[in-house]
Amino acid sequence: MSSYLPDGFRRIPRAAENYAVSPDGAVFNMKTKKLLKPQWAGDKEFVTVKDEHGKQFRFCFEDLDRMDYEPLTKEWVFHVEQAREIPDYPDYAISHYGAVYRVATRRSGRRAKEVHMIKSHLHQGRETVYLRNKNKPHKRFRVDKLVEQLWGEESTYED
Repeated sequence: MSSYLPDGFRRIPRAAENYAVSPDGAVFNMKTKKLLKPQWAGDKEFVTVKDEHGKQFRFCFEDLDRMDYEPLTKEWVFHVEQAREIPDYPDYAISHYGAVYRVATRRSGRRAKEVHMIKSHLHQGRETVYLRNKNKPHKRFRVDKLVEQLWGEESTYED
């Protein structure tokens, strides 16, 4: 396959070399010279492409510049961030300033196979997160209570 790319086109990270994306986000198969049809999933538009081994994955143009980021690791969360594991919820950890991380990777879903920060929500004026234990349904926790429980006087959390 030739490595020719039209002006302004970019290669798609992880994808086989025959896929390219135009500046406006259209994805082309350069081998067949066809435009790939996008699909909506959630709140983003995706295109299904293949890697060099023929395995399919979904590509989102909006995330193109994010694809070079280095994902968080469990070691970083515990050693650099110095977060502490949440009792009864070993898949989660919390930092002294209230950042809650999922440190156990999931097999499926939007953030599958990634260690990531959990999004917090306001509930009755307080910041809360939902945590899930393997055999139990998810449960809402106040972030300030978790920080107080795990960090006590060392906490720098501000509500």
